[in-house]
Amino acid sequence: MVIGITKVRNEEHIIHDTLNSWSEVCDEIFVYDDASTDDTVEICHEHSIVSEVISSDLLDIDRLRAEWYNRQVVLDAARRFNPDWIAYFDGDEHLYAFDPSILKDPEVHAIATQWHDMYITPEDMHLEDRDYKQRKWCGTEYRQIPFFYRNDPRLSFTMPDQRIMHHRKLEWYPVSGIIQHWGKGHSEMVWERKVEYYGNVFVKYAEKWQARKGLVVHDYISDDGHPLVLFDTIVSGHEIRKAVPA
Repeated sequence: MVIGITKVRNEEHIIHDTLNSWSEVCDEIFVYDDASTDDTVEICHEHSIVSEVISSDLLDIDRLRAEWYNRQVVLDAARRFNPDWIAYFDGDEHLYAFDPSILKDPEVHAIATQWHDMYITPEDMHLEDRDYKQRKWCGTEYRQIPFFYRNDPRLSFTMPDQRIMHHRKLEWYPVSGIIQHWGKGHSEMVWERKVEYYGNVFVKYAEKWQARKGLVVHDYISDDGHPLVLFDTIVSGHEIRKAVPA
């Protein structure tokens, strides 16, 4: 059994599509809702893949603490059912090109994916928000980070702003699948909301995001200054390989 877990906040614009994406791999999904003020909770409750929604009506002002603590809460909920694997993903991350056969390999204890930002460009800036998946361009920059973890007592979140679980120490792990991250590429509304959130609430990232106000459309250059690439090109060139943890 593979249980997916996610921590979300105000994701009504995308969470249904995200849950659909991960339902291709996960048998069940557990959700922690971080004080959403939109219809995120209702959408999650209504989705057939979701087994449990843990809702909070208190937005912890210590965001570094909330990032790890809320993830630990939903991890604990999922582990009650003793799954073989646990997959952690954010509410705006979609999974592509993953080979589920790796989950059956007894020698594999964690699996990374290749994570890319999607962007809004001049050719698709006029798309309606509901048509966001028609956007084609992503950053060449990527991270290879674990998304899948074999269930183990060592799995935990305990550190400020922690995203990657503590897990069994490994010399290498396979990289399979591509994450399409929509935090920057969904719509102007989502972009400016991120500017406001990170600029005013999440102090750690305030300066970086305040500088991005009004700059949602990218002229085929990423925020890191590199040319964008077609997402289909990334997918067509993807193959399973090994990665050494940093």
